[in-house]
Amino acid sequence: MNLRKWVAHNFPGLGSYKRYATAFLDRFLPVKKSYSQHQEDIYILSLLKKYNTENAIYVDVGANHPTDISNTYLLYRNGMKGILFEPNEELSRLAKNIGSQDIVLPIAISSQPELLKFNISKTPVLSSFKELNHTFYKSVYIPVLPLDLALKHIEYQFISLLSIDVEGLNIDVLKGARDTIQKALIICIEFDSKDEQFTVEEILGVNFKLISVYNCNLIYLNSKLSEELISYSTAQLPNHVHPRS
Repeated sequence: MNLRKWVAHNFPGLGSYKRYATAFLDRFLPVKKSYSQHQEDIYILSLLKKYNTENAIYVDVGANHPTDISNTYLLYRNGMKGILFEPNEELSRLAKNIGSQDIVLPIAISSQPELLKFNISKTPVLSSFKELNHTFYKSVYIPVLPLDLALKHIEYQFISLLSIDVEGLNIDVLKGARDTIQKALIICIEFDSKDEQFTVEEILGVNFKLISVYNCNLIYLNSKLSEELISYSTAQLPNHVHPRS
C-alpha cells in the first residue's frame, strides 16, 4: 500500500478537509478557465452564449463535488443558476455551505420512485448504487425520483444544460426524464461503451445531434429547441436591429 492510500485508509477525514478547501478556494478566487474533468464546460459555455439563458436553468444529476470536476460550476460563475442533485450528504451540504445560489437536493435520480442503497466511496466520485469494483466507505439508503417528477413544480423556460454522471444509472436517469429531455438544449452524459451510446441516442430521439465527445462524455444539442430559441430571440429584436452573422 503506497503512502497516499495508507493515509486515505487511516485518516478518511483528511479527504473531507481537502474537498472543503477546494470548494471555498474555487468560490472566492477569480474564475478559473475550466472546472470540468476534460474542459467540456468551456465548450458548453461557448455554445450557450448564442442563447438568452435568463429564464433557463441547468440541471446537474450526480453533481458530486460542487466545484471540482463539475460541468456546471463554470456556468454558475458566469451568472447562470440551476439544480444540483447529489445523494452524497457530505457533498450536497458542501454545495450549500459555500453559499451557492443553486437549488441543492440530496436525493438521487433514476427511472422510478424508490429507496436504493447508495455505496459511498472514500473517493466520492466512485460512489455508486451498484456493487462495482471499488472499496466503499459506507452504505446508506437514499430516496430516488424520476427527473420528470423531481422537476414537476420547478418553473423555467428551458434547461440550458442537462449534465448526467451517475455511476451505473445513466440510462435509468434518461428513462425517467422523457419529458425533461425535450426541454433540454444541451445534454452532457457519461458513457461506458458503444452499446450504451446507442441506447442513449435511441432514448433521446431524432431531435438530438451528437456534437462533441470529450473522453467519456457525449454532448448532444437539441436541434429543434435550438431553432425555436434562436427564432424567438430574433423575433424579440426591434425591427432595425439584426443579429450578427
